[in-house]
Amino acid sequence: MKILLVEDNQADARLFTELLSELSGKQYSLTHTGTLAAALEVVAEHDVVFLDLSLPDAHGLSTVSRMVSAARHVPIVVFTGTDDAKLAVEAMKAGAQDYLTKGDITPALIARTARYAVERKLHEANARQLAVSDQAAVRASFLSSLMSAINASFDLAETLPRVARLLVPTLGDFALIDIVRDGKLERLAWAAANPAHDATLRELASYVPGPGSPRSPVLGVVANGVTAVLPELDLDTLAPTSRYVELGRDLELRAAMVVPLISRGRVIGAMTGLFGDSQRAYTDDLRRLAEDAAERIAIGIDNASLYDEAQRAIRGRDELLAVVSHDLRNPLNIIALALQMMESDPAAASNALPRAKRGAERMLRLIEDLLDVARIDNGTLRVEPGRMDVVAMLDDTLEQHRVLAADRRITLVRDFDRAVGFAHADRHRINQVLANLVGNALKFTPAGGTIRIGAEARGDKIEIWVSDTGPGIPGEHLGHIFDRFWQPQQRRDGVGLGLAIVKGIIDAHGGTIDVDSTVGVGTTFRFTLPRIESRPIASRPSDVYIAE
Repeated sequence: MKILLVEDNQADARLFTELLSELSGKQYSLTHTGTLAAALEVVAEHDVVFLDLSLPDAHGLSTVSRMVSAARHVPIVVFTGTDDAKLAVEAMKAGAQDYLTKGDITPALIARTARYAVERKLHEANARQLAVSDQAAVRASFLSSLMSAINASFDLAETLPRVARLLVPTLGDFALIDIVRDGKLERLAWAAANPAHDATLRELASYVPGPGSPRSPVLGVVANGVTAVLPELDLDTLAPTSRYVELGRDLELRAAMVVPLISRGRVIGAMTGLFGDSQRAYTDDLRRLAEDAAERIAIGIDNASLYDEAQRAIRGRDELLAVVSHDLRNPLNIIALALQMMESDPAAASNALPRAKRGAERMLRLIEDLLDVARIDNGTLRVEPGRMDVVAMLDDTLEQHRVLAADRRITLVRDFDRAVGFAHADRHRINQVLANLVGNALKFTPAGGTIRIGAEARGDKIEIWVSDTGPGIPGEHLGHIFDRFWQPQQRRDGVGLGLAIVKGIIDAHGGTIDVDSTVGVGTTFRFTLPRIESRPIASRPSDVYIAE
């Protein structure tokens, strides 16, 4: 055993050397230094240190602290005077393994103390290693449980509450999980370690931070993607309402940690842990564990989102096949019937050919619509914008639909100024948009109704609208009006792709489109296009086509 003696008193050092030499055998080797600085240079080469607390370059407990910092794996035995028992105890708290009173040392006591100090140090090291291993096992078990829970189902409404319950009490007395949908936070799960707090936490969790909560740590974390630890919660500052403050105090909320849920480089939500009456605090180790947990939860949420997207795509494909097979069958039947008529009676060709032609045209329109939808989905829809005369475009639209409106006894109203100007747009595609919107208006407007086609320059935009006095669209349907294959009032007058294509074309122009509708009053579609310049004509005629 290599012993390092750090003692500046030469008499005490000689006594220690003589006592050590009395031990039988050569099982000990001794190195003696008179200063702490010299001892620190060689301490790593020894098995145990006998340390005097009064040295030329160090004194008192700082001597122990400096030695412990320099030799974390070498046990330390402190030398004290006869009246320094209290100091010896403090030295052991500072990291020493044992102490000896100088007046009481014997060869056997030196040997026994050295051996016990080494064994005690080894025991402490083993205990620390075991504790680390146990902690690692607990950590691995915790993360494994989270993975099992988040992967048990792709239904987030089912899995996230289960995950939140696993987060407590490891990551807090309370846990909240929020995800981002359409740019807004949506709280999907919360849990309390103590079931007695469930009702209070449920009410508190109903307050979801929004744009009006600028101080919300959750919104901050979602915005910057960095974990936020709040060692002390100031409810009066952070809470959105006095009731929220009251609920927070009922739960004795004291500290919080908000961890971003990040997947594929995107922040998709946040996980919040809160400490209450347990009096615990968030440490660096706990933060690292929370970030590991958040990483796994984010992967599960992202997988569920991808699965949901895949299911929607499958449903869309199935719906597309069903609609196309149904809507292509009708014109094909018309063509087949016309061919049968001509085959059985060649003289019937004059009646059969127009029918076959209309069936073929309807099939071509459907195929072109399907191709447009595919181009919109793939981002390959071609628009070739140029200088488009808006007035000429709208005049053509009115003229194209004049006869059909008259046949249905519907009034077409021109509601635009001839000085509205020019737009930067693809004339063919905008004609397609207006044909869809006016065609829908004619379809739903009853006899005696009115359709207005208008336009107005608004700064660097031109707004165009088509308004009708039809039955209107219920509010619950407005959110689906631009969805493919969807039609109001469950009508089957077409495939239901027209408005989806309209929105795709306007989006490709960098414009916007929206709809206002009141049941029993009518519907108005408005869209914008980039404006180029105005026309120097100030007249505003009101040309009206009225069916006789």
